[in-house]
Amino acid sequence: MNRFWLVTAVLALCALVIGGALAFSGARPATAFSLRPPESRTNAPGEGLCTECHTGGFNLAGGSLEIQNVPTNYTPGQVYPITVQLQRTGQQRWGFELVPLFDSSGVSVMAGQLATPSVFTTLQGGAVSGKLRIYVSHYSGIEDGTFAGTVNGPVSWTFNWTAPSAGKGAVTFYCAGNAANGNGSSGAGDVIYATTKTSAEAPATAVANTTWGKIKALYRSP
Repeated sequence: MNRFWLVTAVLALCALVIGGALAFSGARPATAFSLRPPESRTNAPGEGLCTECHTGGFNLAGGSLEIQNVPTNYTPGQVYPITVQLQRTGQQRWGFELVPLFDSSGVSVMAGQLATPSVFTTLQGGAVSGKLRIYVSHYSGIEDGTFAGTVNGPVSWTFNWTAPSAGKGAVTFYCAGNAANGNGSSGAGDVIYATTKTSAEAPATAVANTTWGKIKALYRSP
């Protein structure tokens, strides 16, 4: 075996050993989460939170996470553009995940539909207590959905939510955000925020009873 192939074989063996060690130790590189976060990390009922990997603090002063443009009372079937905004002094990389749920039953279930017209966001599914949930989050597969290098923020992501059909009741949006220090790894430098926003179903518009005689009377000549 010549020198070139010997060096190649040694490098390949080293990569295999290091990769195996990472898998065995359970280490999860932060670069994987910069593409998009794992599902079920919004702090919703039955879920975890980003603090499982990012340990720099939770809902600390000096930053904020907001769910904007959620209607106080939603109209069934209507499409609403929803915005998530995140900021924190000193941080320079950003991520989020959100899910809308009905909370009127013992097991919270998906409420309405999500769509992502932006290249900075994506959708992914996950099951909690046997019920499917769809999550919207940052995404860096096309453009940098983490807005790396944007110091202090605020940064924002916008997506569409189609309200559920009539008779479903109130919806709660659960959201988690990661204000990261941008060093490429999870840990003490990343601060996690979590928040919620609730939207009630708008009351049905009352329809007055009428008859053909009443309609004709409206157009009858005096």
